[in-house]
Amino acid sequence: MTRWARCLIPLTLGLFLLGFTPATARAQEPTPAEGEKSEGSAGHGYIATGLLIGLALFIVAKTARRS
Repeated sequence: MTRWARCLIPLTLGLFLLGFTPATARAQEPTPAEGEKSEGSAGHGYIATGLLIGLALFIVAKTARRS
């Protein structure tokens, strides 16, 4: 793979992901009253974030090793 292609791939991916981000801010939903169930769990978001960080570090480390 040529040098310019290696620089172009992350840029293209970043612009692609930027297109899927919401442009407007959304207000938070009110917290449920005592005794009501809330939907979802914060744990799933932490796990997904950890996996994405791990993937990013793996890609950066693998790229740095080749240089």
